[in-house]
Amino acid sequence: MLVAARGPVNRGDGALWHLRGYAILRPLTGWTMAKHRMSRRRIERELGRRFISWRHDYTPAPMPMDAVKSAVVYVPKALGDSMATFPAIRALQQRGVEKIIVVASRHAEAVFVPLRDEGVEVRSIPHDRAYREVKQMARSINADHGRIDLCVEATLRDASSAVYFVGTLKARMNLQFSGSRMKCYLPKVSDRALAMYASEESVPRCWAALMSDAGVGEVAGRFELPIPLEIERQVGQALEPLGRYIALNLDGGDDERKLTLEKGCEICQILIERYRLPVVLIASPAGEAKAAALAARFPTATLPELPRSIHHSGAIVKGAELLVSPDTSVVHIASAYDRPVVAFYSKQLGLWLPQSTRQAVVVKPGDVNALSAAELIAALDDIDASGQERSRT
Repeated sequence: MLVAARGPVNRGDGALWHLRGYAILRPLTGWTMAKHRMSRRRIERELGRRFISWRHDYTPAPMPMDAVKSAVVYVPKALGDSMATFPAIRALQQRGVEKIIVVASRHAEAVFVPLRDEGVEVRSIPHDRAYREVKQMARSINADHGRIDLCVEATLRDASSAVYFVGTLKARMNLQFSGSRMKCYLPKVSDRALAMYASEESVPRCWAALMSDAGVGEVAGRFELPIPLEIERQVGQALEPLGRYIALNLDGGDDERKLTLEKGCEICQILIERYRLPVVLIASPAGEAKAAALAARFPTATLPELPRSIHHSGAIVKGAELLVSPDTSVVHIASAYDRPVVAFYSKQLGLWLPQSTRQAVVVKPGDVNALSAAELIAALDDIDASGQERSRT
C-alpha cells in the first residue's frame, strides 16, 4: 500500500513542509505491515507519531557535563516508574547541578515531594497524555528558568508525550533510552542502557548505566522512596505495640493483580501459622474496605488507623520483617529498603523484579488469585532459607 511519498507535506493550514529525508514513512513497507499485522488505525497512529517527532525535533547545543547548571527530569508516569528514576536524580545531585526540576504525574507527585527539602523543584501534570498541559509545563519552565541545559526524558517510551515535552522545552541537550531517533538526543550514550533494558535488567540499573555513560555521575541503580521523618515517626508510634510484624498488601493496579478477600484470608492464615507474628495490612483508599474485612477475621491482623498515602505505606514496609504483595509499586518500596519480599505477578516482569537481597517471585499468568497454598509456602521456604544462609555468612 502506498501511504505517502517523500517531498512536501501539507500540514493542513496551507503551508507545505518538506521532510528533508526524515524517515517517517520508510519503515512502513508492505513487508513491515504484514510482519507486524499492523491495523489501519495503528498505521495512522504510527505515522502521526513520526510526523510530530519530525515537527518537534531540533538541533541540540551539547555542552560539557561540568557546565550543566539546570536539568529537568520528565517522568509523568506511575509510582514504580517514579521510584525507578531516582538514579538519574542522584547523579544530577552528585554532579552538583544547581537547579533540578522533576515533572511528575499528579498520581506519583508525592514520591518526589520529600526532595523539595533537598532543593529539588517538583512540578506535576495530570498524566502523560494530557498533551496541552505537557506543552504548557515545558513553556512554564522556560519562562521561569530560561533555556534548560539538560533534559532527562524518563518515560521509557518513544511516545507523543515525550516528543511534545522535549520538543517544546528545547533543552540544550537531552538524554533518554526509549529508543527515539530524534536528533535532539545525545547519540550513542544510551546504547548500553538500551541493551540492558532489552535484556530486562532492572530499570534503576539501566538509569544508573545511562547517567554513568553520559558522564553525569556514578550512582547505585536502585529504587528509592524517601519518607518524611514525621510520617516515619507517626507510623513507628502506631505500630510499636505490635513488635515485629509482617506486611500484607492485597491490591495491585489492575484487576488481575488484586487479591480477593478469600485469597487474602488464605494467605494471612498461612503467614500467621508459620511465623506467629501479627500481620499489618497495607491498603489504598479504594482497597480499605476489603482490608478492614480481612482484619476483622483475624485477631492478630490489623489495618492501622493511618492515612492511606504512599509514604505511610512505605514506612510500614520499611519496618516489616517480610512483605507479601501482588503490587509492583509496594514491592519496589521493599527493594528500596532491602526488606524481604514475596511478590505475586500476573505476568513476567523482568524489568520490575524485586531488588531485595531476600526475595521470591511467583508468576500466575492472568490472575494472581490462581496462587496455590503450596506455591506460597514454597516461596516462603526460599525466603527463610536465604535468611538462614545469610546469617551463617
